[in-house]
Amino acid sequence: MEKKEAKIEYPCTWEFCVFGKDKDKLHSAIKECLPTHFDHKHSKSHKSFHSQKAKVMVNSEDERNEFYKKLQNHPEINYIL
Repeated sequence: MEKKEAKIEYPCTWEFCVFGKDKDKLHSAIKECLPTHFDHKHSKSHKSFHSQKAKVMVNSEDERNEFYKKLQNHPEINYIL
């Protein structure tokens, strides 16, 4: 059986689920890495981690990957989905 890769059509809204240990620092880190206009929802996902879902408009795969790398390289962010 051949596996088909999902095609993403740009521009589109992309949601990152971001995890960090400090709620306020996590929120600030997301604001640093993503454009100023984004939706977010906070939840405590585990005893030692907080998570925030952040939606952002992306215009291309390169831009989406750039946002991911910025989030990934921020010291206050532990995991990204």
